[in-house]
Amino acid sequence: MILRVLTLAGGIIGAGVAAQGPGFSRAYVFELEAAERTLSGVVAHFDAAASAAGLDREAALARLRGSALLERRRIDLTRNLERHTTLEAQVPRLQTAGPFLRSYYLLRAPDTEALHATAQMFLPTAPRSRAEVIFAAIGFVAGTAFARLLLWLPTWPGRYCRRRALRS
Repeated sequence: MILRVLTLAGGIIGAGVAAQGPGFSRAYVFELEAAERTLSGVVAHFDAAASAAGLDREAALARLRGSALLERRRIDLTRNLERHTTLEAQVPRLQTAGPFLRSYYLLRAPDTEALHATAQMFLPTAPRSRAEVIFAAIGFVAGTAFARLLLWLPTWPGRYCRRRALRS
């Protein structure tokens, strides 16, 4: 009886966690959009400053050498330019994706800064959409199976030894 209750508890916990998937991925997309807009401004400002000095982007980055402060600024700008390029490709794909594909993209190649910001601001909710209910059902099955496995593992050696003893 206790094993069944613990298995059911594992399923309920799995359902509760999995039901947050679509909402979390939606919040993650909003965070990516905000980061992409912010980085677009940074890139546009840098490109404007470079063109005002008569340089292209690469030449302007190459000129940012000489002191520790300029080198640090060059590294930060290079990182921002690379992240902006990545986000420009990633955001439209995530905006058009459905909840299942969006969750897949989130697990496959997350942007760590946006993921961290999303995790800090995300508040769990009860399932309200069809996708969240489906995620909850999948989470219930997975949680039940995982709880069952965890409850079975400690008893496995004893069962294995008893079977061997019965065969001998």
